[in-house]
Amino acid sequence: MKKKHKDTAQEMRDTMDSMSDMMLRQMDLTGEIVDSLAGTAQRFLSSLTQGQKTHNCCDIPEPCWMPKDLGEYHCDLCPGSPGIIEIRVTNTDFRPRNFTAVAAGPDAGRVKLSPNSFNLGPKERRTIRAEFDTKLDDSVHCAEFEALIWIVGCHSHYLRWTVDVGKTARACCHHVEVFDQPDYEHHWYDHFYCVRPCYGRSTRPTPGKDTVG
Repeated sequence: MKKKHKDTAQEMRDTMDSMSDMMLRQMDLTGEIVDSLAGTAQRFLSSLTQGQKTHNCCDIPEPCWMPKDLGEYHCDLCPGSPGIIEIRVTNTDFRPRNFTAVAAGPDAGRVKLSPNSFNLGPKERRTIRAEFDTKLDDSVHCAEFEALIWIVGCHSHYLRWTVDVGKTARACCHHVEVFDQPDYEHHWYDHFYCVRPCYGRSTRPTPGKDTVG
């Protein structure tokens, strides 16, 4: 009888030890799973933010009267190869508007704009074709050119165009969209008395000049 009681007690201890070992293994497994999930979440968040700039909700943009940046465009061309940028201008205002296209900068004389002035009614649009002359003198084998192209309507818009002329060429036909209208939206960083007229006339560039007057 005593032997049977000892056997039962031993079985209970063995069972408790087994349960304890199983619980420890489950805790270890749970910890590994949690660590794995945490690492996966961290990698996922890093992939979302990789290559992106963080923006503060209180960042203040440039003043509304500053020219609007349309970006920078680059071309690799052989001498005599055409470089083309098509700029589609849309008058999104409810008033008719006069538009002017002007090239500026040291190599502005190499840029041909067609048309260079036109009128658009409300919601109308038109495309300006800009061509870059890449002809070189016989004694010159490579060169780098740069020009600014201004589109002046209600606001002044500009893009920077650089052209490398050498022995290699790639297709050079860019398309740019310009949406022009007064800024009627009131932002938290504006003064309540801020007037928002059209500023194009005050920033009209001078052809062939580096500065805008």
